[in-house]
Amino acid sequence: MANLKKGLWGVAMLLCFTAKAQQDPQFSLGFLNRVFTNPGEVGNTTERLFCATMANRLELMAFEGSPVVNVLSLHGPVTLFGISSGIGITLHNDVAGSLRAPGFNAAYAYRRPLFQGTLGIGIEMGMLSSWYAGNSWRLPDGGASDQAVPAREEAALSFDMNAGVAYHSSTWFGGIACKHLTAPTLGKERIAQYRQTCYLYAGYRYPFAGSQWSITPMFSMVTDFAQTSWRIDAAARYGTKYLLGVGHRWRQAITGMVGMNILNGVEVVYAYDFFTSAVNRFSGGCHELTVSYSFSLTVPKGTQRYKSIRYL
Repeated sequence: MANLKKGLWGVAMLLCFTAKAQQDPQFSLGFLNRVFTNPGEVGNTTERLFCATMANRLELMAFEGSPVVNVLSLHGPVTLFGISSGIGITLHNDVAGSLRAPGFNAAYAYRRPLFQGTLGIGIEMGMLSSWYAGNSWRLPDGGASDQAVPAREEAALSFDMNAGVAYHSSTWFGGIACKHLTAPTLGKERIAQYRQTCYLYAGYRYPFAGSQWSITPMFSMVTDFAQTSWRIDAAARYGTKYLLGVGHRWRQAITGMVGMNILNGVEVVYAYDFFTSAVNRFSGGCHELTVSYSFSLTVPKGTQRYKSIRYL
């Protein structure tokens, strides 16, 4: 059994290096932090508040060196030179085995009313990096490391650019974005190659009459023009307090999710992915946690007091 686990993980690692491509992580709770995939979403917050979101995803927990993804984003609406806008920053780190892929992005979105909603057109620029610790992985039978895997330690840095469009109304939303427009390649041994990747999604919020419950079915698709993945989700909310949901990534996993607003402006949502493929017998599943906090940057004006006797 142990050798089988190592073998499966080894095959996954070899496939990654053979393809010579580093692809974006796919979050099951991605609808809670769409600014990670679409800069057109920057500034789209409730009541013009700023929103800070931390997302953490742990995959294939039963395997040594399993993938871990961390994302931290901050964005909100602003007015620049009289133009309704949104600004945001995103920090992310993707770890898998001996490979580390941290990055940083800064985004701007032009926002304007359209019909009964708001249109956002965004652009994002930043840096991608990859650091490979060297070929410490060996074959399950104890043999020499595979020659397809780079043997020496290497680090690299590259410019990256993303663009997207998003639309929101009181009942429905949708967007399309393209990441890695520059198709960056990192390192002399190409430890990471990012393909141009397109994201498409849409959702509809349906409130139940006479109740605080509402349900939002959603559809999303991602493609790098070599592989395509899509999923459907349905999230039910009770006011702004509770969230229950279920999702399905086609031929990959079924997701259950639960969330709660634990403090004023602080929401915590947890999701578990149950893999529908044969790897589920050995994977240990996938855990995902998203914590978001909404706040205002406006400082309320207090009562003006004058201490000079001239104003008494």
